[in-house]
Amino acid sequence: MATCKALFLAGGAFLALASAAVAADLPPPPPLEPLPPAPAEFSGWYLRGDLGGAINANTPDLGISPNPLIGLPATATNTFYNSTISDSAFGDIGFGYQVNSWFRADVTGEYRGGATLQSLEVVNTQPNQFSDFYRANLSSYIAMVNGYVDLGTWYGVTPYVGAGVGVAYNMLSGMSDNGIASISGAASPAGGYFSSGNKTDFAWALMAGLSFNVTQNLKLDVGYRYLDYGRFTSGTSNCLSGNGFSVANCGGSGNVVSSHNELATNDFRIGLRWMIGDETPYAPPPEQPLVRKY
Repeated sequence: MATCKALFLAGGAFLALASAAVAADLPPPPPLEPLPPAPAEFSGWYLRGDLGGAINANTPDLGISPNPLIGLPATATNTFYNSTISDSAFGDIGFGYQVNSWFRADVTGEYRGGATLQSLEVVNTQPNQFSDFYRANLSSYIAMVNGYVDLGTWYGVTPYVGAGVGVAYNMLSGMSDNGIASISGAASPAGGYFSSGNKTDFAWALMAGLSFNVTQNLKLDVGYRYLDYGRFTSGTSNCLSGNGFSVANCGGSGNVVSSHNELATNDFRIGLRWMIGDETPYAPPPEQPLVRKY
């Protein structure tokens, strides 16, 4: 028995020594590779600029004051025909803040111009009729505060929705009046011009679009916006008579043409956003020395 026990212990010691020798001959494990950096997340300021085209969404509902029907028979009428506002162009610049990966807000200043207002006014009181064709330039300065919700990013494309509120300064300028007065069947030229007028009003907008990652800092925005930006008014009319143009020739007091409804457009715009906020890319932890235990 003593001999068997001695042989067993000797065999165990031999196996332990053999295992240690094999472990010492194994190659060292490969070094640990650091994790790849995660995409940079921006949470900070950005600059933006946009250009676009605007398609008029409302037919202007025009009126004139003082009321030209005062003192005329009850059967007299005053009607505006074919009132239109042409398409226009606009541009804006602004700055904003990316709060997190899904919400951002910005402030923009915008100028829009190139729109033309046209309308024909007819005052009919039998047997007399007075027709005036109006044409004017419409432009606006608009300041907006906007908020956007980014709906996630897929393959570098981020859809978004947004809304904005602000103030619009609408200007009507270069307004001409080409008229014809028909009195008892005899027609004669009439008309004149209006001085420039302006009106400050409330503006609001609803937006949707797509944002594309051009580079890590630069984003391209393509979007649609419905914009309501208030009403407009002309200045005082100066009417034509034998002694030239004057307010006094307009029945003793000047007339003012204005809108009863809101200006509204369907806007299509393209712009760039340059991210200037803090860049916080992922930093892997410092590499630790490899400790082997046998």
